[in-house]
This record gives sequence, structure tokens and C-alpha cells, in this order.
Amino acid sequence: MSDLIDKAKRYFTFNAEEIKGILGSTLIIAFIISFKLWGPGEEFNFAYGLKNFFNAILITLLAILIHISAQKIYGLHLGFKVEFRTFWPGLLIALVLCFVSRGAIWFLVPGGIVLYHMAKHRLGFFRYGLNYWSLGMISAIGPLSNVVLAALFAMIAYGGVIIPPMTPIATTTLIGRAISLNLWLAIFTMLPIPPLDGSNVFFASRLLYAFAFGCIVGYALLVLVLGFYSLIFVILMGIIFWFITYQVMEKAG
Repeated sequence: MSDLIDKAKRYFTFNAEEIKGILGSTLIIAFIISFKLWGPGEEFNFAYGLKNFFNAILITLLAILIHISAQKIYGLHLGFKVEFRTFWPGLLIALVLCFVSRGAIWFLVPGGIVLYHMAKHRLGFFRYGLNYWSLGMISAIGPLSNVVLAALFAMIAYGGVIIPPMTPIATTTLIGRAISLNLWLAIFTMLPIPPLDGSNVFFASRLLYAFAFGCIVGYALLVLVLGFYSLIFVILMGIIFWFITYQVMEKAG
């Protein structure tokens, strides 16, 4: 832990390009998720919409920072420096889909990561150098951190209860939108589309991808449909997806 803390102090930074990308991604995604919130009902109200847009910026920025920070910290633990790269074409497509569907379709794809080898911090690790497994593991940490953040928001919403009651939280509230945003962000970034995190996880290991994607999608379905927030079932859903993938793809091959 002391070694990781020292690495974080020296190398945990965001360069100018990353900051520009994070801010751009935040504004675009915040605009998308608040597109239908510019007035009560069908009525347009600028002050009402501006307030919702500002709230969307706050929860989006937090979600993206947690996502990238988790990847950077875990990358430092493995001896890699992680940099965020914005997926500008994906964000442009997301804006087009938002306007065409009038905010009904979300496509939340802020970007992906690249790794830089820190040779002197990789001593003692198996396979000295860059490899797909490390890239996949680091990439998976980002979406999973959003799931954990959604679970923490749920605990706050229900007064600190570890396993909240089976009551779907209203997405009209700020904390409800924060939970929904983090879950959808985790799902979209796990899609196997380069340069998103999911593509790195998929090429690292199909079984790892099945487990991580199963955890995320399973938890999102439980929360958004049933209002059930137990993280224990996240692991169970991941195991189910892993087992199906193993039986259908790996064992057969």
C-alpha cells in the first residue's frame, strides 16, 4: 500500500489533453441525459432546464472521474501509467442519436485508455512489458467502479442501508439520475467497440469479459427493473454469464 501511495503521489496526474477530453465528454453526456429535462412536461422552462443541466454536469463529471481514476490507480499498481483518450467520433454519434430520438436514446461513450510502460516499476511482474491481460484488467476496473459508485448512491438514498428494499428509486431525483447514469455508463463503456474499455477486456479474455459484463448488466437489470441493490447478486450474475460463455464458446472450441 505504501508503494502504491508513493506512485500515486508522483504519477497520478491528468495532462492538458485528458482534462480537455474529460470536460468535453462531461458536457456532451450531461447534455444528453438532461435533454428531456428542460421543463416540466412538454413546457419549456430555461431556468428549470439550466438547473437540471448543471446537476447533470456534476453527476457526469463525478462518474467519469471515478471511472478514470480507478483505472489510473490500478494501472500504477501494475506498473503502468494510464492516459484517457476521448472518443470524439462516438460522442458526435451520441449527439446525433440524442437529437434524432429527442433524448430517448443514450449512447454514453466518453473514451478509452492507453498504457505506458513504467519499466522500473514492473520489476518482479510476470511478462515484463505491455500485454493484453494487464490492459484488460485495468480497463475492466473503470466500469466496475461505476457500479460500486451506483451502489454507494443507493445506500445514501436509503439512509445507509447496505441492502436497500426492493423499491425502484425514482430517476426524477438527482440521486436517482446519478445511479442510472453510472449504470448506463458502465454498460456502454463495456461494449466491445474500440477504443472503449470493453474492447480491451474482450481481447484480453473472453471469459473475463463475460464475467465483468455479466456483473454490470445483471446489476443494472436488478436495480433499474426490480429495485434490488445487493452487490452479492452482482457476482452471481457474473458467474452465470461466465459459465454460459465457457459452455458455449470456450468448451466447444
